[in-house]
Amino acid sequence: MSLALTATLAMLVQQAFATFTRGLVPVLAPAMGPDLGVDPSLAGLYAALAATAALVGTLGVGGFLNRYGALRVSQVALAIAAIGLAMAAPAGVALVALGAIPVGLGSTISTPASSHLLARVVPPRQQPLLFSIKQTGVPVGVAMSGLLGPGFAALFGWRGALVVSALLCLVLCLALEPLRGRFDSDRDPHARIGLAGVLDTMATVQRLPAIRVLAMAFVVLVGLQFVFQTFLVVFLVERIGWTLRAAGALFSLATLVAIPARILWGAAGTRFPARLLLAIIAIGTCASFAALSPLTPDSSWWTVLAVAVAGSATAMSWHGLMLAELARLSPPGKAGAVTGAVLAFAQLGQIALPPLFGAMVAFGLGWGVSWVLLGLPAAAVGVWLLRAKV
Repeated sequence: MSLALTATLAMLVQQAFATFTRGLVPVLAPAMGPDLGVDPSLAGLYAALAATAALVGTLGVGGFLNRYGALRVSQVALAIAAIGLAMAAPAGVALVALGAIPVGLGSTISTPASSHLLARVVPPRQQPLLFSIKQTGVPVGVAMSGLLGPGFAALFGWRGALVVSALLCLVLCLALEPLRGRFDSDRDPHARIGLAGVLDTMATVQRLPAIRVLAMAFVVLVGLQFVFQTFLVVFLVERIGWTLRAAGALFSLATLVAIPARILWGAAGTRFPARLLLAIIAIGTCASFAALSPLTPDSSWWTVLAVAVAGSATAMSWHGLMLAELARLSPPGKAGAVTGAVLAFAQLGQIALPPLFGAMVAFGLGWGVSWVLLGLPAAAVGVWLLRAKV
């Protein structure tokens, strides 16, 4: 197997588990809420806390990637996220909230780590496709959350589900160790770690207009991805009246569509301008959010599935295309650091949009209006990408 393909598959698996850790508590929220005495819509605040931690981690990850290597950073990311899941298991709301910090940190720095590695070993022409294949780890991870989370909860309770999931992450962390010699050969023991490296990366993002445009698009698209990912199961339980297991199963099935969708978008990226494809995806995200609005308990299973699939093929399927474009535009050797800096901007969307959506639902607008209003920024991003001259 070629080095590029081996790297892609390894990073796909670690990306799947990283995403799994980020989505587990929101999926389990309907079961956790009654025990903890809180409304399940507060899952949006959990997502915001995780995003705040991720902002700090992605800003500073560049120096660690250069000093220790992408694979080692990936291993550490999995271990940190596992600690966050385990923290949420034994007690009440405070530990669940605190556990969001290591989960957010660990789950997010896995992305710049994989970009750092793939930008080095994958030929430029293959990057849109292989980055997109790697990013199929995200829908795989989301599907794992929707399927394994309720399944583990049925077997072990929601606390046991968090512990078992943490142990799985640690097993993968150890399983990646034999690959380190091949993948971290570029590490520099003297690479700078600290504020100076962060400022240098931020200056790089600021002086490149094309990267600035992508960073602003990232803010909206990542925020809406996490709205969709955080609230769809809760919506199906609270508004449509489904059981947690049925909602989790449909969510998993729908999000699996993002696997071929990401590959198709990545393949299209080898023939068409990335900004055009990203604009189409953004406008499609707006349409898919609007389609959730009229769903009711009387809606058929097939109708709900079709709408969820549309959201999966848009809101959850653009990342490989975007990350490959970032790697292409980044200065040599800085793809991981620049990706981390742009992801830091993206955390602003994750910090703001999920709790905003939860507040809109909880304080009177209801599910239908909230889906429509939160989709509108995606349409604005689509128009902006079409008109931007970069």
